Amino acid sequence: MSNQADDNDIDVLIHRRPLSTTVVAESRTGAPEILLATLDGLGFERKGYAIYTWHELPDTMDAAEISRTCRRAESTLLAARYKAVVDDRLIQQPQ
Repeated sequence: MSNQADDNDIDVLIHRRPLSTTVVAESRTGAPEILLATLDGLGFERKGYAIYTWHELPDTMDAAEISRTCRRAESTLLAARYKAVVDDRLIQQPQ
């Protein structure tokens, strides 16, 4: 299991998990608790396995909710001076 945030030298990468509908926020290894708590507060659910910690959006969100949440996450994280990247396909307005 590779951590894409570490691989891309960023704090958070928000994207759709390949071959899935799950939206995941990968934070860098050893991310500070304040960053993890920020993602919690934005509506992402914290998950973990062994040394990895990541966040996922609830599966009950529709496309409009996902778009709003990802836009808010991007602006909040950038304002807090984190290196954050959100997949553009997640923040485009749903049709």
